[in-house]
Amino acid sequence: MEQQDMESPTLTFSALDAQIQALPESPSDNTIFPKKAKWGLSAAAFGALIGLLSVKLLPNHATTVVIAYISLTVEMAGVLVAGISLIPTKWPTFANERRDFAEQLDFDLPHHLALVEWLRAFPLDERETLSEFVSYRHERMKEKLPMLTGSIEKLGALPIVVALYLQFKDMQWPPHPGWIEIFLIFALIFGYWLSVRQINIRLRLQLYETLLSKAIA
Repeated sequence: MEQQDMESPTLTFSALDAQIQALPESPSDNTIFPKKAKWGLSAAAFGALIGLLSVKLLPNHATTVVIAYISLTVEMAGVLVAGISLIPTKWPTFANERRDFAEQLDFDLPHHLALVEWLRAFPLDERETLSEFVSYRHERMKEKLPMLTGSIEKLGALPIVVALYLQFKDMQWPPHPGWIEIFLIFALIFGYWLSVRQINIRLRLQLYETLLSKAIA
């Protein structure tokens, strides 16, 4: 009996996260920020970084011009891919959005309830321990997030647009960006990335807290 208790699995956040990651996605789920958009913006940021630094640090040579052209092409292609991936596949209407959202809720509800039942299979003291700790971390995250990023997450893609404006507002060839412009561009991009990352963590903590509180009730 003692050996069976020792071999029984322990509830951990890693195990809970693995269960959440294994959940199927709803066919009508319209991801706010799809993977193609993430890859596109990453490619655009990389192209902008290489292009700006090459024309700033490398000598005025034909090779520098080629590197700058390639970097600019990568940047524009990344922005184009991100923009196209964010275009809705069908013309949105209020009726369609309400229906799609209702279908998504109907699809997600059984999986949500199954997760709660999976949690209830673990001892109550383990569930309470994780629930208390995740509530504490969630409150800390809500206090810390405004200190890190302010309200930048409410601006949407505006920081990316501002970064592109700073890069191209006085565009000439070959470009000669100042260090202040380069710093501002990548400060905006880094702040936006940091904000999205922190919000993603906060939403996952909120989901942990909701599931564990229901599993205890």
